[in-house]
Amino acid sequence: MVYVIAFLVAVIDQSIKWVISTHMAVNSSISIWPGVLELLYVQNRGAAFSILLNQTPLLIVVALIVIGVIIYVDRRYAKGNMRLQIALGLLLGGAIGNLIDRIRLGYVIDYVYFEAIHYPVFNFADSCIVVSVIYLVFRAWRSRDQEGSTHPDGRAQEGNHGKHQ
Repeated sequence: MVYVIAFLVAVIDQSIKWVISTHMAVNSSISIWPGVLELLYVQNRGAAFSILLNQTPLLIVVALIVIGVIIYVDRRYAKGNMRLQIALGLLLGGAIGNLIDRIRLGYVIDYVYFEAIHYPVFNFADSCIVVSVIYLVFRAWRSRDQEGSTHPDGRAQEGNHGKHQ
C-alpha cells in the first residue's frame, strides 16, 4: 500500500507542477480567493522556507537518505498497520515528487500561497509530507504517553504500576 500511495502522490504532484509550469510564467499569480489564496508559480532553489538555498546536490542526497529510511521503516514496522502505511506513502510520494524536480530542474516548483498570512509558497508534495510528519509525531507522542502501560505483546502490565513500595 505504501508504494501505491507514493506513486499516486508523485504522479499527482508532477501533474500539477506540469500544468503550473506550462500555463504560468515564473513569479506570476492567479487569485483563487482574493486576499487569501493564490496560485503563485515560484522556483524554490532551497528546502522548506528556502533554507539551504542553492544546495541542490546536498538536498538530493538528503532526499535519497530520507527515502531509504522510509523504505526501511515500512519494511520493519508498517506491516499490518494501515495508518502507518498511509503516512509513509504520503511521505515517500512527497519526497519523490520534490526529488524529481530537483534532479530534473535543479529546483522545486511551488505554487500554493496563502496571501492572508504570508505563508511560504508550497506544493502538493510538501502538503503530503507535512500531513505525514504531523501524524508520525502525534503517533510517537501517543506511544510515549502509553509507554509502560502495556507489555510489548500488548497485555496490560501487572504490579505496582509505577508506584514505589
